[in-house]
Amino acid sequence: SSGINAEWPLRPGSGFGFNGYKENGGAKWDKITNVYPHKTECSSSLKVLTDNWNVGTALWLRRVCYERSVYAPTAMTYLLSATWHGFYPGYYGCFMSATLFLLTSRKLRRVVRPKFLGSASIKMFYDALTTVCSLLLINFASIQLCLLSFERNYVLYKHFYCLPHIVCILIYVFCPSPKPKKE
Repeated sequence: SSGINAEWPLRPGSGFGFNGYKENGGAKWDKITNVYPHKTECSSSLKVLTDNWNVGTALWLRRVCYERSVYAPTAMTYLLSATWHGFYPGYYGCFMSATLFLLTSRKLRRVVRPKFLGSASIKMFYDALTTVCSLLLINFASIQLCLLSFERNYVLYKHFYCLPHIVCILIYVFCPSPKPKKE
């Protein structure tokens, strides 16, 4: 995705994207930025990764679908996004896989992450591990966009024995729900 990232931001010299000045007096050129490559490529969570990719569309989907959904807002938002892309089975496979991966990673992060905050080295290990897992999962989901057809996606799932989905379902089902925060 690095090649795509290089194409998205418009050049500051064009004048587009000027967003005022920073506190130190320097110009801000982030008004129309649609991707934050470093936050996308080095994210330690799927949520941060997806929030920093296609930023404008993510904000639109949040306002139009996520905040208005009364049932399963994440799934409804990804379903809308799949429909927006078109009607190839690969689009739905991608976005429904991303839904499962995101919900699982969100639940696991809430339960597991606090156990790794004791020392800087342990947190660094946790961040590195979750970065690798996030990138593997999002790439597994995204390849389905390229494969398009049901038959090609079936070969992908068969080749991986559906392991990403099975592991995520098992984690989601058997991982205890996070304890509510005390007020």
